[in-house]
Amino acid sequence: MERQSFSRRFIIPVFIIFIIISVAFVGYSYAWRLGSPFLHHLLASLLGPLYFLLVAFGPLFVYPVAYFRGASPKERVIASLINPFLWMTKECIRLYASFTLLECLYFYLNLLNIWLILGLGIQIGVAELLCRKRLKGLGRDIQVFDVRICALLGTCLLLFVLMYACGEGEGIWSVYLEGYRRLFHSGV
Repeated sequence: MERQSFSRRFIIPVFIIFIIISVAFVGYSYAWRLGSPFLHHLLASLLGPLYFLLVAFGPLFVYPVAYFRGASPKERVIASLINPFLWMTKECIRLYASFTLLECLYFYLNLLNIWLILGLGIQIGVAELLCRKRLKGLGRDIQVFDVRICALLGTCLLLFVLMYACGEGEGIWSVYLEGYRRLFHSGV
């Protein structure tokens, strides 16, 4: 496995997903302007799920492509996280129209973002194991299972399930809202 240029091993995999996410977002957000309820419904029904799936599961494409193009573990992880964190940042910026900067930054801690981050950890772990398995199948002398990867998978999966088990996240959401009330003295 040769180490390709930074552009090929890092920027291109991230950019491919970013472009598709951007097109899906714009199409989903502005389909109503076409003036046709049928087209609006059709485009929203196709592009909305595509948008969500790529934000949530884009790392399952980015990580292996970066891996087999010779990216370091650090580069692979960062590349996998860029698009989801851009989405989270976009959502915080949208809130800035109505809330203070500190409230928007607090929004980063919301339950959906935490679940997304845990899901990204699970995907990165799974992608690493699958890439190692593929290399082993190609005859490379590589250990498929690594304690650190299994610890990442186990921790993220455990936290993900525990958060869901707490009333499908409602218990944690209540703690999040109480934190918001205490920090920002809101009557919400």
